[in-house]
Order: sequence, then C-alpha cells, then structure tokens
Amino acid sequence: MASRIRYYPQQQRRLLAVALAQASTATPRASLIGSRASLVSQIASCKTLPTATCSPVTRQLRLLSTSQSWRQIHPPQPQPTFPQNPYPPQAEPAPQPKKRSRVWKIIGYGSFLLFGATMGLGFRALVSPPPPLVPGSELDLLQTKIIHRQAEDLQIVKELSADPAWESWEAYETLSPEHRAQHISAGAMAGSNGIGGYHRVWYNKETGECVSVIFFGSATTGWPGVVHGGCLATLLDESCGRAAFKKWGGQSGLTANLQLNYVSATYATKFYIIRVKPRSDEELPEEERGKSHYKIFLDASIHEAKTGNATVVAEALFVGGKGKSGKGGLAVGGLADQGENARF
Repeated sequence: MASRIRYYPQQQRRLLAVALAQASTATPRASLIGSRASLVSQIASCKTLPTATCSPVTRQLRLLSTSQSWRQIHPPQPQPTFPQNPYPPQAEPAPQPKKRSRVWKIIGYGSFLLFGATMGLGFRALVSPPPPLVPGSELDLLQTKIIHRQAEDLQIVKELSADPAWESWEAYETLSPEHRAQHISAGAMAGSNGIGGYHRVWYNKETGECVSVIFFGSATTGWPGVVHGGCLATLLDESCGRAAFKKWGGQSGLTANLQLNYVSATYATKFYIIRVKPRSDEELPEEERGKSHYKIFLDASIHEAKTGNATVVAEALFVGGKGKSGKGGLAVGGLADQGENARF
C-alpha cells in the first residue's frame, strides 16, 4: 500500500500553480476552461487508477488531492508593517565616578598640609636654625637636664663611672669666673646649644689616658647639621693639653704641634667620645726618649658614642711641664696654683 505524502500549505500552492501552468500551455486558450474541467475529472478518475497510468500533471494533482490539508490552502497574508521609530536610540550615559566623601577630602587635604608644614619647618631648622638659648637661662638649664639624662644611658658613661680606676669631673669646673668668661669653650661655646649641654672628663692616673664624653649642640655647626672643623680642633687641642697637664702633675704647657685627619663628618645634636693617650718611651724614637718631663707626644681621636666610628684622628706634641732644665715651666693664671687638683 502506497504511503501518502503530506504537503504543507506553501508546497500545495506551489504545486497547484505549476500544474495549472502546464495545463494552460498544453491547451489552446479557448479550451482552457474545458481543460481545467477535464483535469478535475482526471483527478477523480486517478483516485481509482494506479499512479503509473496517470500523466505527470495528473499525478501531481492527485497527490495534492490525497494530502490531508489541501483544502486549507490560503493565499499569502500580507505581513504587518510597523512604523519606524521616529526617535533614534540614544547612547547610554557614561557612568559617573563615585564622589568621595567630604570627610575623606578634609582628611586628605589636612594630611598633605601637615606633611608640607613639617617638612618646611624641618628644612628651615636645618638651613637656618633658631638662635641659641642664652646660657644659664631657665630654658637652657631645662634642656641641659634633659641632655644629662640621655647621657646617663650611654654604655661608655656607665662603664667609666663604675670603674674606680677612673676619676671624673665636669669640664672647666675649677676655672674661675674671670677665666671662664675669657675661655672659648667655657665661655663662647657654653650652654646647651654649644658644648655645655654635657661635657664630662674621665682620667686614668696609671695609664695617663683621658676620655671625654661630649654633646655637640646645634650652635656648633658650620655647614648645616655638621660640627665645625675648628670646633673639633679646639676640643682636641684642649683634651691633649688636659692629658699633658695631668701627666706633668699640674704643670701647664703649650701646643707645639697638632695634626688632624678628618675621617668623616661629625654631626651636631649627638654624643661623641674624645680619647687622648700619651705615648710611652717605648713608642717613641730613640732620640725622644727620656724627655717626658717637658715634652709629651699624644694620640687623640673622636668617636661617635653609639657606633664607635671614628670621625677625627689627631697627633699632638706639647711642651712645658717642668721645663727642659727641670726647674719649672709655664704658669697659667688660675691653674698653676691648683696643681694636681686642677680640673678643667
């Protein structure tokens, strides 16, 4: 049994149009209506005849008549048209950045202003420091106490203070007020902003070594923040003279030679150590031995208190003491009569 072919409406319309067109071309125009009627009769007769005995056109019409939905052929319906949108699509607005809170703006501006003011004041204090405090004033004495408390925490101060072999005193403590006023270190550089904030001396009588712990104030600088080389040379000269003075038993002397080598910068507002040690006869050349009663060679250096790094290295020669004849040397007013008790 032959299977039926299912045609959809579009296919049925197309096949019917082709079959009618073929019938129209094969028959004269006058007999077109009769030909169409004969086609209908052929379709009716082909329903009972085998498919092979029918013509091609009749076979196509037969297939159309036997399909299930051939009666439901409808002309094509016009597609609905919609008017175009008179308003062109608009671009979406760009996302706006999220506004910062006013509180965060105030905090940011305030932090920037505070940072700028701090850096500006720090640079100004470095390049053009404020005038030093008046020595002996209330603020100067208060700052001196603060510096003394910081010095007590230094390891070198604790070690020397605990060793009985070392005697100590405040620098220039036995100078008379008249002598102190004329002294460059005790007078011109006095006060907490000079070298008067902390300057203590330790002396070992057995070895003749002299150690000084000193705080360089902000008024001792030449280049901003760096202690002036002349200030360092003055203190090294005094320290070497102090060691020679004690070695001679209170007899004073003069600087004959002082050679300095500045190894690195010495910075202000820091603690430093000045070490001075007289050379023994074994360390001297043959022609200089046996002359320590009027000629003393000394080695000196300046070290940073916390790191121990050397900043200045020096060699010095002092002459005086008992003199070459051994009858007496120079006499310095205010010190010569103090003898071994002199502390400067």
